[in-house]
Amino acid sequence: MAPALRNTQERPANTTNGGFMLLLSVAVAGLGAWALYELIITDEAVFAGALILLSLVLTAQAIGFYTLQPNEAAAITLFGNYKGTDRTPGLRWMLPWYTRKKISLRVRNVTGEKLKVNEKRGNPIEIAAVVVWRVTDTASALFDVDDYQEFVDIQIETAVREIASHFSYDNAEHDEPTLRGDAEEVSSLLRSKLQERVAVAGVIIDETKLSHLAY
Repeated sequence: MAPALRNTQERPANTTNGGFMLLLSVAVAGLGAWALYELIITDEAVFAGALILLSLVLTAQAIGFYTLQPNEAAAITLFGNYKGTDRTPGLRWMLPWYTRKKISLRVRNVTGEKLKVNEKRGNPIEIAAVVVWRVTDTASALFDVDDYQEFVDIQIETAVREIASHFSYDNAEHDEPTLRGDAEEVSSLLRSKLQERVAVAGVIIDETKLSHLAY
């Protein structure tokens, strides 16, 4: 029996305000300039050692800087282990041996391709949908599926095909809802089915709507 998927849940990362570290970097650069001046004047080895040490510190500080825009996050990892997600916009800093992967939290709009499927009665139809979605759990999106954008696209197509088979195109028996006459109910069910499919990827579906429907 195959082991169950180990779900990864987002948690806050331990990062630092980049503004404070920038001031500290300026101070280190100033000390480095002073050490260089003293080395030129005195030619003493202690200042050479201090200059090398301060250069290494300044380099490490520079590597740790990164920026985040509004509705953008960075997943922090250490040697492949997830350490948390930073969602604070602006100039940020973390220890240089940590790695970060940025991910957009902005709303995305996908217009699906026209699919040729069979509706409930078996008649061939063309159908397409518009889906509005966004990432809510960065850890699940990055680490629980291979490519979350491709994953969502595939699930949209699968859900549209499934929904089409639940309804007749038109003129259903016993006052059943139809694809053509009950667009709001169809869209609501599509959103519900799609949300179930993409939950593993840390994605939320904000809106779904049929964009094309024809024989």
